[in-house]
Amino acid sequence: MDKALKEEQISFLKDVLGKSECIVLANIEGLNASQVSELRASLHKENVGFRVIKNKLARIAFADTSAKTLYDDFVGSTAIAWSEDNPVTPAKILVKYEKEFEKLSLKSGFNSDARIDVDGIKALSKLPSLDELRAQMLGLFNAPAAKLLAQINAPATHVVGVIKAHVDKNA
Repeated sequence: MDKALKEEQISFLKDVLGKSECIVLANIEGLNASQVSELRASLHKENVGFRVIKNKLARIAFADTSAKTLYDDFVGSTAIAWSEDNPVTPAKILVKYEKEFEKLSLKSGFNSDARIDVDGIKALSKLPSLDELRAQMLGLFNAPAAKLLAQINAPATHVVGVIKAHVDKNA
């Protein structure tokens, strides 16, 4: 690999670190090409970046940043997954595929300027996604209005029931 390509890779990794909400490192040693392609496609579908990286270049790129805590995790075949807009998605997908692919293993992650271990990645994967949180919030906002409307309509429904019973009795 020539020097210009190495500098481009280092610049790319620094850019990923600067823009990403969450980074997850995984060991992909032993995965075949079709498994890596399936994983990559699944991540891409959810707008998650994925790249196999050279450990030495990653160490150089992260050395002068808050992500230098990941330094010792850059061993073996390392892949990096990142998301610029949803910190949960890379963890969710990689944890799912770790169960499916025997050879895939999680190494560590980086979120909110802190290193997270494998247990932290698994805990992060169990959190609701941004869209799920939005749906829950909308449900919370709509619930009081729906209850109020039910209370307002209850007397009218009761009156209609009494009138219908009276009409049925006289018929």
